[in-house]
Amino acid sequence: MICEDCEKAHIKNKISRNHKVISIEDYHKIKDVLITEICEHHGENLEWFCKTHDKALCMVCVPSNHKSCSDIISINVASKHARQSTALSDLEESIDGTLRNIKQCMTNRESATKEIEKQGLEIKKMTLQTRTKINTHLDKLEEKLLRELESTSRSCKSEYTKILQKLTSAEKQLTKLREKTLNIKQFSSDIQVFFGTYQGYRLIVSETKSIKDAIGASKDYELKVDLNSLITKLSKEIQDLNQIKVLESTTKIDFKDPKSDQAQIGIIVPSSRNISNIQLQ
Repeated sequence: MICEDCEKAHIKNKISRNHKVISIEDYHKIKDVLITEICEHHGENLEWFCKTHDKALCMVCVPSNHKSCSDIISINVASKHARQSTALSDLEESIDGTLRNIKQCMTNRESATKEIEKQGLEIKKMTLQTRTKINTHLDKLEEKLLRELESTSRSCKSEYTKILQKLTSAEKQLTKLREKTLNIKQFSSDIQVFFGTYQGYRLIVSETKSIKDAIGASKDYELKVDLNSLITKLSKEIQDLNQIKVLESTTKIDFKDPKSDQAQIGIIVPSSRNISNIQLQ
């Protein structure tokens, strides 16, 4: 960093008069730009440029790997028209084009994400509809079964009621007969006891036969249910309501590559220099 007075002295100095001075504000714009001027192999300053290999060289690279190259020029000459070079404009176009492609890809993936969410909602809706249909159908089957159960149960209980009524009637008849027999025994004459016993015996024989016939004709009932085999499968064998599948396909994103051919920097070269003309300092 220099002040205005230092800048004037800097310009007057023979060594630094060709240096370009920029403002602090502009410096902050480029201070984080990763540009290296040091050879990654030898740690020396990159001072030369090989046009044959399109590569910047240090003083160690030249004699070691580019001894036979005849078109080595200095970095100062190579970079003289770099700001107006085709390579720089191609780089800018490649960056802009790549950014546009990235934006299109992002838009495509965002749309794909929304589509996945939409498909998920549709599957949830379909699953709920399927569940509702199954529930509705099962409710109807349940109502039908319960109606049949009520009818069958009522029929069985009706048969039991008939025999109960028969037994209740017989119980009343025999209870009256017992009271009548006791009264005859206590208060009637021997003749009346004789006829009463005879008639009572005939009545009990008749009632006993009637009760035996009714009991013999009666049946015991047991209510059971046979589950439909499909219902059994539904509860035991079917483990999933539906299966979620993912269908994969190649992404239809047209990502256009930037220019593949490296643009050459437009350089006006007065003459090429042979490696023999370069001396290590």
